[in-house]
Amino acid sequence: MRALFSIAVLLLCGCTAKPVLPVAETMPPIVLAGLGDAGVRDLRHLYRAAVCGQLPTGSPPCEELILRFPNEAAAGSLSKPTGIQNRYQIAFVPGFFSDCLNGMFYPFTDVITDLTGLGFVVHNLPTFGRASSAANAARLADQLAQLGPDPKPFIMLVYSKGLPDVLELLLRHPQTSQRIAAIISIAGAANGSALADEFYEIYRDWLARLPISGCDPGTGDEVRDLRRDVRLEWWTQHGSAITVPIFSIVAVPKPDRVSPILKQPHAKLAGIDPHNDGLLLWYDSIVARGYLLGYVNADHLAIAVPISQQVPPFSFLFKDDVPRAAIARAAIEVVAQALESFSPIREPPA
Repeated sequence: MRALFSIAVLLLCGCTAKPVLPVAETMPPIVLAGLGDAGVRDLRHLYRAAVCGQLPTGSPPCEELILRFPNEAAAGSLSKPTGIQNRYQIAFVPGFFSDCLNGMFYPFTDVITDLTGLGFVVHNLPTFGRASSAANAARLADQLAQLGPDPKPFIMLVYSKGLPDVLELLLRHPQTSQRIAAIISIAGAANGSALADEFYEIYRDWLARLPISGCDPGTGDEVRDLRRDVRLEWWTQHGSAITVPIFSIVAVPKPDRVSPILKQPHAKLAGIDPHNDGLLLWYDSIVARGYLLGYVNADHLAIAVPISQQVPPFSFLFKDDVPRAAIARAAIEVVAQALESFSPIREPPA
């Protein structure tokens, strides 16, 4: 029970349904733009076709799982690529808090099992759950250097804070870019979280050093890295250095698909925009000048973490009956096609 209390404190940070505070003076000027104006290539139609072809028996209808928003192209004709296992290896990078509570709430475990069974070479690249993105970048670089001499490039699936960690990896260890063919961001904190903006100081002063089984104390930098002003400034300073294509999957749960443990922060973010996953606003999960795969009707936890399998006694707090393996397999298929047919390149800003 003490462990559950700890994770609840860290996830909710004392959240109530009261809207977040006004934008801080540290926020750089920003504008709202449509996908095309932001340089985002829209692959929703292809991803929808791929997911619908992957769903197992008993899954929700595809239209309920992959949400349809305006301006999605007509149904795509996805020529299913073959032999992906022979051309790419897969790497998974978790997010904030991943090694805490002895990995009790670890993402992608069911997806890793599924892909391994399909013949993929799969690597789990753990990070420090309460470390800065710079520290995790160094750990990721060490792990990649220690892997065998497999020449196949990586398709990396990264979750939540795992995206800033991998971006820092590409910036600080640019030689790794030659080994990474693409990044699939699943509920990735591309532009940070408004909750991190508001609760950073509380976390730094009161929660960062809270003893939690399985992970080292933090310094506060791990949440500072998730502030929206920090992330937006990072893109301004370093975005042109990131040449690996990034494909975004956005979690956007309908109200009945929000886990009970995330209802308060979801309501809090709804004061800015009702389209949020409980921790991130929907547009903060999309990388400008990247690729959009689709919007999944699941919250920030359910889209990646099989919590009901990992801690059954607490399953009532979560709605994680999500076909995560199908979501990941479909993403890999579309990305493989994009890499080989579209020749995607992240273009630096003009």
